[in-house]
Amino acid sequence: MSLPGLPRATTRWIVLLCVYTLVASASYCGFFAKYALRDDSKNDALTLMLDGTADRPYVYRQLLPATANLLEAALPRAARQRFLDHLQADYPQHNWLSNTFVRATDAANPHYALRYYMVYAMTFGALLGAMLMLRLLCLQLVGNEIAATLAPLAFALAVPVGNFWDFPELLFMTVAVWVALRANLLWLLPLTLVATLNKESFLFFLIALYPFVSMRVSSRSRALLLLGTCVALAAAVNLATKLHYAGNPGELAQFHLWDNLRFLADPRNYLHGEYTYGILLPKGFNILLLFLAFVVVRAGWSALPLAARHHALLVCAINIPLYLLFGYGDEIRALSMVDVSAALLICGGVAGYVSRALEPAAVPVTKHQAVPQARRQPALDLTTDS
Repeated sequence: MSLPGLPRATTRWIVLLCVYTLVASASYCGFFAKYALRDDSKNDALTLMLDGTADRPYVYRQLLPATANLLEAALPRAARQRFLDHLQADYPQHNWLSNTFVRATDAANPHYALRYYMVYAMTFGALLGAMLMLRLLCLQLVGNEIAATLAPLAFALAVPVGNFWDFPELLFMTVAVWVALRANLLWLLPLTLVATLNKESFLFFLIALYPFVSMRVSSRSRALLLLGTCVALAAAVNLATKLHYAGNPGELAQFHLWDNLRFLADPRNYLHGEYTYGILLPKGFNILLLFLAFVVVRAGWSALPLAARHHALLVCAINIPLYLLFGYGDEIRALSMVDVSAALLICGGVAGYVSRALEPAAVPVTKHQAVPQARRQPALDLTTDS
């Protein structure tokens, strides 16, 4: 059934976008109510990021702050003033961020309010864009439309994030995998520039794209040359950023290996909980979440094509040591490079469930009858060139 005057395909896309926007709003609201934009932090608050005075390594994540600064500077002074006057009229009724979220204290600061709203909007847009891109990847790699539609919704509600740059990071990783699968591979070069400005760890994610890129080029050497060029570009951007903020307080990276080993060795740390969406739920490395992760991997692994499995193994081989060295405790968002693979595994598990649910019910068989075999929708074969 379609809306009057609209083609069926257009209607489906409108409904899909509405549902995805609704779930993205719920997910982002849960994040923002919990953390806002780190308004009360003395190390990485958005105001410090906008001024370029945040501690290292947080200050390196400059994509959204720099974009907000440029956008504000490009707006006419009268337009900026009208926005600020509107926020201050009948305060705090018109300043809905400050009025709704108790942690969003910097949204009331006239010097930062416009840029605060800009970063808020860009961050939400990144989450919604990442969900839509994840759906495309799930369709491409698993091939079940129902599962591909449901998996990003489930993942968005569970995605572990703690700062505004985590959402663009997810978007850039999904776009990078899609480019490696479908688009002109040279698009990885500008993508690398932008994604590394958002978070320096994108350099390592590029390495894990090799299983996909190697299928798109005629030789292994060309694949290595392309990815090597992207890694070199990411390293150059990273170095320039570090040199620019060399005088900021903090360190190039926070080393926590021994703290993490002590944390993982303590059985009590596998029982922690936290309030999410206003409900006390398992936190970080809680044993229930570890069991759920095992179930997701077991259910979805066989549904993924070989290239996606190799990619998942590569990101784990890269991200787990990085987490042990530079993450902290049960900071699961430090394992963000596995997010795309996690969403694909969810999709694979849901696809298996949907396939079984759609199979014809078993009927008694007589000697003159045979049970018809249910046809399964095949996943895309990624063992050949795209």
